[in-house]
Amino acid sequence: MYHRILPSGLAKPLTQAGMHVDPGTFEMHIRFLKQYFRVVSLSEKFSSNQIMGKTPSIRPACILTFDDGWKDFYEHAYPVLKRNQVPATVFLPTRYIGTDDWFWTDRLARFLASATPPTKPELSGTKPDNFLVEKIAGLKGVYEERLETAILLLKNRSYKEVIEVVEKLENRGNIRTDPARPMFLNWEEVREMGRSGLVFFGSHTHNHRILVHLNEGDVREELVLSKKILLREGVVDPSFIPFCYPNGNLNERIAAMVRESGYHVAVSTVDGWNDDDLSPYELKRVAIHQDMTASREMFGCRVVDIL
Repeated sequence: MYHRILPSGLAKPLTQAGMHVDPGTFEMHIRFLKQYFRVVSLSEKFSSNQIMGKTPSIRPACILTFDDGWKDFYEHAYPVLKRNQVPATVFLPTRYIGTDDWFWTDRLARFLASATPPTKPELSGTKPDNFLVEKIAGLKGVYEERLETAILLLKNRSYKEVIEVVEKLENRGNIRTDPARPMFLNWEEVREMGRSGLVFFGSHTHNHRILVHLNEGDVREELVLSKKILLREGVVDPSFIPFCYPNGNLNERIAAMVRESGYHVAVSTVDGWNDDDLSPYELKRVAIHQDMTASREMFGCRVVDIL
């Protein structure tokens, strides 16, 4: 499970530590995986007779997945995949593709990294609906710790509440989005990579909302609308459309709704390898990021789950 492939100098300070891998490190990962695994696509693995089984005489299968559809996948990951002729699947939050929008987490990071931070907040007498704004604005410590704390404070709140808090913080810091630098892929780039036969796509919902926080009607809308757009844009094969749960959150009912909506497999953020006993709608993954996989030895330890 990868997110962003981005030079470390560009990743800091706005990108969370667990969200990026340097392009040079990523190429090392690919060479390692090609040596010890069969790197295959999701569709290839799931169209075989042995879905997730182990075949003793050959190397185990490995599937590369990328969450969120970041622009830097096209710029830094895709060239590496082409050079090494290795397939991967990218999960797209369809509302964001081809737009200048940002995830709320990145807007929050931009606020906390602002060169002109707001004045020290006064918590006494704060109105209840502004408490989170004041708490986040008043966080102390190094930037990385403040960002992680702020995200944890907001992650389990309703989407409406999160956006209200982020907008108030942006207004306080006089921060505006810079549309000159899109964060996400556009549909032309998606189609170009799809034509290569190496890059495949799936759904990461439409709005990138955490599904366990929504009612069933909203969950179904996220699933159906995303699938409809992917089919309309011609970037998925109707016979095999994979899905990725935002933030990895799911339960039995949501997994059933993913299946009912016509998706063929779904990946979570639960760490580990997969075997025959696991539901194809609860697939585990091994999360990969720069700080724990910068060397070949560290990457090998991470892959076998001892790091």
